Amino acid sequence: MKTIVNLLIIITLLSASLLEAGISKPVSPKTKKGKSKLKVKNVEMVPSLASELSYTNILCILNSNIITTVAAGPCAMNGKYKKKTGEAKSWKYKVKTKDPKYKLTVKVSPKKNSLKLKESEDMPDDLLIYAAGKAAVVSDMKTVPGGSYFMGASNEYYVGGLTESPVHPVNITEFKIEEFEVSNGQMCRVMQWAYDNGHVSASATTLVNNDGNQQTLIGMANYASDIKFADGKFYAEKGRDGFPCSVATWYGAVAYCNYKSLKEGLQACVNFADWSLDITKNGYRLPTEAEWEKAARGGLVAQWYPWAGAGGTYQDCHNYIDGSKANYFHGGGIFDHEVAVCGYFNSGQIPTGTDMKNEYGLYDMAGNLQEWCWDWYSSSFYGKPEASQGDTTGPVQDGTLQYRAVRGGGWGGTRGDLRCAARDYAGPTSSAFRGIGFRCVKR
Repeated sequence: MKTIVNLLIIITLLSASLLEAGISKPVSPKTKKGKSKLKVKNVEMVPSLASELSYTNILCILNSNIITTVAAGPCAMNGKYKKKTGEAKSWKYKVKTKDPKYKLTVKVSPKKNSLKLKESEDMPDDLLIYAAGKAAVVSDMKTVPGGSYFMGASNEYYVGGLTESPVHPVNITEFKIEEFEVSNGQMCRVMQWAYDNGHVSASATTLVNNDGNQQTLIGMANYASDIKFADGKFYAEKGRDGFPCSVATWYGAVAYCNYKSLKEGLQACVNFADWSLDITKNGYRLPTEAEWEKAARGGLVAQWYPWAGAGGTYQDCHNYIDGSKANYFHGGGIFDHEVAVCGYFNSGQIPTGTDMKNEYGLYDMAGNLQEWCWDWYSSSFYGKPEASQGDTTGPVQDGTLQYRAVRGGGWGGTRGDLRCAARDYAGPTSSAFRGIGFRCVKR
């Protein structure tokens, strides 16, 4: 049986008598030996925990911190799904072992909005139960305080980082940013609203905006796409709802922000007629490069990565990071050849590590997926006076710029690509193989 799993702690059973569930606000329902039952209607999560867990398809059981049982992937679960949409009707898992001796049944019923767990009387006290995944997409907006910081890197910290120099001060107005990358499930729900309200046209292979200058929003025909469309409905592949959306074009990421804004009664920040930005609007949008880097640094100075203790020389940079801190190519983690579930590095990761959110409460600002930014990309922009203008939105399109900025490094990148100052770029119509994601900001 597979021992490679994606573990985001959603359920933790300690001493066989306590069931805690939730991401934002854990709850401890009344339990008794031999039977635990949780009604999730009182858990402040949207959508409900039961609906989230029904897409998980992962369960891992550890005894004294040693993996004893793992079920990974939809084929390993005893799940019932709707044929047309892939939506889970129920999800059930049973395990019975002799050494240690116990029985365990976990059942999630989205329709009833409930989760039930039954264990035998002889359940070992040191047994831990983990269910992974989709509930991590409950993404709070975290505040990034306004003020000036030093953007970029110089040879003092990185030899050869010409596109990252010179280091320059930038003043940024306070803003909010999502703690996780936007998930497949979130993308499906927003695009479903947009489709139902006539803002987009969709088929099994295409998704375009109907308003303004029409562009491809998601690479639906991309064989790596986790997002599907059939019979008027968007849905994520089984088990992929809680993973970051990784095949949206730059236009798709921008459109998601606009539609999310309209869905919530906020002002759209981008005019699709010419895809121009009004940063003064109160809706969601992509972060500028300057906002993204300020958020990634988490208020720290002269650090390679989004966490304290990651400064020093170039060699110190390479010695510091490993697969317990971020997801990158050959990092040693269980996802180092694939994108990880949203919020995976919350201390439940393998290899075992600490909670890797930065000082602003943000996950995956280093690794997992690269992330779209608003700006046009120019390798020489940092040397221009405009780069130090307050709330800069990047270089002005003069007819020569072809790419949009991407940040953060990803599962296919190296350690150096994960640095806060590291810059990269991609064509705005690109929908790479699970390579680029995004998160929203707003004021």
